Amino acid sequence: MDRRVSVQQNGSSTLFPDQNADRIVSAISEEAVFIGLNLPAHIVSEIYAFARTEPLHTNYDPHGPTFRYSDVIRGKAPDGRSVPIAGISNPTRCPAVQAIVDDPVLRAIVRTYLGHEPLKVMTILNWSFASDFSEEERRRLRHKNVLDYHYDVEGYNFVYANFYITDTDRNSGAHVMMKRSHKRKPLRMLFGSASASEASVHKQFGVENEIMIEGEAGTGFVQDTSCYHRATPPIHRDRLMLAVRFVN
Repeated sequence: MDRRVSVQQNGSSTLFPDQNADRIVSAISEEAVFIGLNLPAHIVSEIYAFARTEPLHTNYDPHGPTFRYSDVIRGKAPDGRSVPIAGISNPTRCPAVQAIVDDPVLRAIVRTYLGHEPLKVMTILNWSFASDFSEEERRRLRHKNVLDYHYDVEGYNFVYANFYITDTDRNSGAHVMMKRSHKRKPLRMLFGSASASEASVHKQFGVENEIMIEGEAGTGFVQDTSCYHRATPPIHRDRLMLAVRFVN
């Protein structure tokens, strides 16, 4: 048996042997997030190597010319296009990514939170490139939706598992969120735009509930993204993040 993979009593292997699904679901229900569903180093290394060699497409032109990670310098592709974010098509081609998607502990968390098996699973593996783009240029390049506070609307219920594949801090694209903002939204936030200003989110939910999730490669967090959340633009270092969306 591979010592890097734990085997549960029911015979199924998991990447997260020390985690309790009920405890994690309780945390998500209360605060909209659980931080600490961390990946083993060999899984991180496999995904990182995969993402460095696969063809990438820009977030705003998914069917346009592709390029490799090593081709991008400070957010510029070889053909001169600005690239704030680039993704990999069908990342479950990487066995380590598929192992995460199928992991029995992660699936138990999702099944318990949703109340049944998810109807749809989407997997995203994106590079966010460190650059000197202005805020105006980022917005023009369709980066606005992740830089501004917003909540997701995808079906009746959903939960995301997110994993940093590179070391990530406030200068390299850390995720920011408002704890407890998945519940008790006022009508003006529910029936207006899903986006909101930082000031209005702070006023409604309290700045004390704002957290920035920073961590080493492998750091994982499971989130009900009906909470308000946003990304910080990478400045000093590129960020690679895997997101698995489980939708009701």
